[in-house]
Amino acid sequence: MTTILILCAVGILAALAELVLPGGLLGIVAVICLFGAVIATFVSYGATAGTIALGILVVAGLITLNLWMRLFHRLPFTKQLILNDAVGVDQGLQDRQTMTGRKGLAVTDLFPSGRGDFDGEKIDIVTEGPSIKRGAKVEIVETRGPSIIVREIREGG
Repeated sequence: MTTILILCAVGILAALAELVLPGGLLGIVAVICLFGAVIATFVSYGATAGTIALGILVVAGLITLNLWMRLFHRLPFTKQLILNDAVGVDQGLQDRQTMTGRKGLAVTDLFPSGRGDFDGEKIDIVTEGPSIKRGAKVEIVETRGPSIIVREIREGG
């Protein structure tokens, strides 16, 4: 009886430790200890007691797993294990999608990328075609994700 209780205690402690210290080794120890306790129950007390022990092990495991999945993120020692940053829309990226048609000046040579000045706002831009010299007038023709595509505005054309 003492061996069975020790195996159960070690198995439960190893399983709990595995939940917060992942790696697999403690989980393997937990499984071996808990099934060892069930086998020891079969050997010492017979098939009825062994079957009851196995049933208790399975039911307790399912209940524990259910509780753990529902409460994991609320436990004080697991809060730091969870990423809490909000995932959502990048407002800067969304604002850049409405920049098409704005005119500005190439602050650097565009080979094919560089910087442009649009109403005092300096942003990274990419030319859609050939390189553009510094100081040339440019117009935003398209935005693709974070990329802002420009075209040179030719005088008289």
